[in-house]
Amino acid sequence: MSWAPAIIHLELPRDASGFVRRECPECHREFKTRPCRHDASILQRRLASLFPFENAHESFDEVPDWWCLYCGHRGPGDEWLTPAQQAHVEALARAWANHVRYEQLAYVSRTLSLNPRPTFVSVEPEALPGPMPQDSDDLRIIPLVCCGEEVKALWDWDGPLHCPRCGSRHGGLSGRQQVHLQFIEE
Repeated sequence: MSWAPAIIHLELPRDASGFVRRECPECHREFKTRPCRHDASILQRRLASLFPFENAHESFDEVPDWWCLYCGHRGPGDEWLTPAQQAHVEALARAWANHVRYEQLAYVSRTLSLNPRPTFVSVEPEALPGPMPQDSDDLRIIPLVCCGEEVKALWDWDGPLHCPRCGSRHGGLSGRQQVHLQFIEE
């Protein structure tokens, strides 16, 4: 009987507030957004680009462009994965490729009567990697009025922000005033 790995659920890890971490491919600063309906297509595109047994025309759905919250860089949605997310997807693609390769080679052993002298021995692959751990809650929430969404930005960022969905520029942090106190002698 054929052995196959269990179906796994692949999604980007969320923090306690439900936000997903992104990283700008240009400035490499991290920010967080709410999960969107295109996240599955983003992961599928990345996974399919790494998996050698796929049919490219069947796996690439269009994903919208995103903008960096900090520098305003515009790029396709699948460029915004963090290095840890990319490493996990790559490990999963390698593991699936190993399982597919094993099944292809093990087929010969299962049908040995058709080929009594195989020239190789198939070795069972390692288990598939588990899900990514929950993300840390280390950024602050900032509401963006253009799209009515919230994002999470670095605590020390005081510059203008760009909406990741539409690219609108927001000048500085709304509701946060910098007060400079100066002591004078009387």
